Amino acid sequence: MGLKPPFIIIGMHRSGTSLVTKILEKSGIFMGVIKDHNFEAMHFLSLNQQALWAAGGSWLQPIVPKKIHHRTIPAKELYREHFRINTLGQRLQNFWKNPDWGWKDPRNTFTLPMWLELFPNAKVIHVYRDGEEVARSLKKRNNKPGEVYDARLNNLDFNRQLWQLYLEQARSYENLGHRYIEIDYADIVAGNKVAIAKLEKFCNRKLVGLFAQYAR
Repeated sequence: MGLKPPFIIIGMHRSGTSLVTKILEKSGIFMGVIKDHNFEAMHFLSLNQQALWAAGGSWLQPIVPKKIHHRTIPAKELYREHFRINTLGQRLQNFWKNPDWGWKDPRNTFTLPMWLELFPNAKVIHVYRDGEEVARSLKKRNNKPGEVYDARLNNLDFNRQLWQLYLEQARSYENLGHRYIEIDYADIVAGNKVAIAKLEKFCNRKLVGLFAQYAR
C-alpha cells in the first residue's frame, strides 16, 4: 500500500490557515505529532525554513527555492517522522489504518514545488483572507509579547505587498486543477455552507459542524 497523497495547506500568514488545519485534524486528517502553537508540523516547518534560507530568502522575503536548494529527504522517511513511527508494531498499525494526512505552513506557498516532487499527487488547500485584514493582523501580532518582532511588519504598506506576493504565488498553482482549492476565510468563519461544502467534497470529510464549533 503506497503513501496516501497529503493535504498541503498554503496561504499568507494570519489568513486562517491555523483554523483550517485544526478543523481538518478534528475531522480525522492527521496534521503531525509535534506542532507549534500555529499548528505547523515542526519537521516540515524546519525543512521549509532551510530551503528558503538556502535560496537567500525567508517568510518575510519569500522566494521559490531552486531545485539545488531543495531538502532531499525520502518521502517515506518524512511520512514516518510525521506520525513518529518507530517500531514494527506502529508501522503495521499505520499500514492497516492508512490515515489521511497533511501539514500546514504558510512557507509551503513558496516551497510547494519541492513538496510536489516528493508527493506528486498532493492536494493543495489555499486559504485566502482580505489583504487589509492580514496587514493589520500582522502588525498587531508583531507587537504582541512572545512573538518574533520585525520592524518592517509595523508598516502596513510592507504587509500589503507581502500579502500580494503570497497571493500571487498561491494562485499560480491553480493549474493543479482538481487537486487545488481556494477557500475564503470570511466564508468559513461566517459558516457559508456552499463554501464549506466545496471543502468537504475536496477533503471527503464532514466539516460544517466542526466549523460551527471552532470558527468563532
